[in-house]
Formats: sequence, structure tokens, C-alpha cells
Amino acid sequence: MVKKDIFNNDVKEQFKASAKDKIYRFIMADQMIRGAVVHSTRMVNEMRANHDLGPLETLVLGQAYIAASLLCSGLKDKNDRLSMNIQCSGPVKGLDVESNVFGEVRGHLKTRKIEVKHSEKIKYLSTLYGAGFLTVTKYLDNAPTPYSGQIALEHGSIAEDLANYFLISEQIPTGFKLSVYFDDKEAVKGAGGIFLQALPGADASHVIEAEKMIRGIDSLGELFAKGRSPEEIIYKAFSSLEPQFLSNSRVEFFCRCSKGKMKGYLRNLSKEEKKDMVKTGPFPVEVRCHHCNSVYRFSEEELQEL
Repeated sequence: MVKKDIFNNDVKEQFKASAKDKIYRFIMADQMIRGAVVHSTRMVNEMRANHDLGPLETLVLGQAYIAASLLCSGLKDKNDRLSMNIQCSGPVKGLDVESNVFGEVRGHLKTRKIEVKHSEKIKYLSTLYGAGFLTVTKYLDNAPTPYSGQIALEHGSIAEDLANYFLISEQIPTGFKLSVYFDDKEAVKGAGGIFLQALPGADASHVIEAEKMIRGIDSLGELFAKGRSPEEIIYKAFSSLEPQFLSNSRVEFFCRCSKGKMKGYLRNLSKEEKKDMVKTGPFPVEVRCHHCNSVYRFSEEELQEL
């Protein structure tokens, strides 16, 4: 992966941002509700830089990245991963995002720019999705085939439609909070999310109480921008349900693409395609990974070797 440097070679700032970007797992309500909270400001900013996104595109894809990082909180085996796909008729057109057990998230919008008039007047992202479908696919080490579920978009909100997906597809009451906070210069200053899920036998009153509490949390991204920690936010917001933190791990905008892998794709092209590429160029030939927007360049000599 070729990741753009958003820290201007300031290693200290890079490590400080990395230390904050984590997902924290917890249980509450007599161990009947499990949850996760993720701080992902660096992840969203690096995603924005690599994909060269405007504020509206950053908001939409950023929410998808946060959701994917929360979904991977329950993965266990080293090869476990999942994907979230949205296909829709609105200006967003759709998106693809993947995450794995290591907290690595990658993905892209299906349009380079969300074409809307007067984007500053948009009050609800639901107007940008239109009709469409949300698909979640899990690739688990201990499962013979991937498991995939799909629902129609009803809310035009990743958080609400994911909650609806779990209720319809897996019959599990689930809640999400996804937040990307911008300052007055349209820079991302805070990003993160919360995931709650009722376990079998959970008291209905506790589930209803947790739903009210998660809706009552102010902008999570803004709280992170102000220096509030994930633990502090959860302890305060769900104090009556006595949350207990279990573990934490990294989350990162990361793609396992490489020049070697791209060379393999070029090698698998037909002879005619390779001959045409060597003949017409232009050089260097650029191969772009759509997951992370990394660009790999191949000289005429390198293509001749193929």
C-alpha cells in the first residue's frame, strides 16, 4: 500500500494519532449487552487523503469505514474478514468497504464525486442514497462458505440500515452510532462510532434503555475532538447499565496491495493486451488499487520483463 503522509514527516504526531485509534470492547447490563466503541480519527483522515475526497464524500465513506471497524470487533480467527456493500440509485451510487480481524479497513465510493447542487444545504444524508440494497458478507475461517445477507435500504443512514439488517437478517437487536466531526475549515477533527448488540436472554427493558442512551449521545466525533476518551464516554453514557471493558485493539486504514501483487495482475493479462500496453504506453504505466487508491508505476523495461 502507498499511504499518503498526513503528518508531514512528524513521527511523534503519527504515533500519538496511532495510539488513539483503537476499538474498545465492553459488556454491560449483567453481561447481556455487548458493545464496542471505536476512535478512528486518524483512519478517516488517511482514508480521505488517499482517496482525495471532499467533505461530503469523506462523511459518507467515513461513516462506512467506522461501521466496518465496529463490525470486525466480533471476528476471532486470523483469516476472518467481512465486507459491506451498498448499491443505490441516488448520487452516492454505492460503496464497498472491507475489514478484517486485525482492524484493517479499506474501501471506496463508487463515484469519485457525489454530484449534488448546494451541498451545504443538505440536512439529511438519506436524500443522497435513494432506493437500493445493503449487503453484509462474512468470510470466516470456520465456515465452509461465506455468509451473506441483504436488505433493502429503508432509512438512507448506514447506522439505521445496519441496525435494520441485524434485526431482519439475524434477528438480533442492534444499535449503531457513527460520527465524523468537521471544524469550520472542513477538516476532520474527530471520528468514531459505537456498536451495541443484545445477547440471547437480554432483558427487554435494558435493551430499550440502551437504545435511548445511545441516541442521547452528542456528536461522538466532536467529543473525541475535545479530548474525551472512549472509556470516559461509555462510562458516562451507560452508567446505569454498569459497562465493563474487556479488551482493545488497533484500527487502521490499511490495504494489503503491493507492487508485486499488481505485477501479478499484469502478468495474467492476455498476450495481446500486454503487447498493446508495451507498444502504446504511455510510460510509466499506472495501475491503481480501487480499495485504497494507491498507484503503482511500471516502466517500459518492467513491462518488457512480463
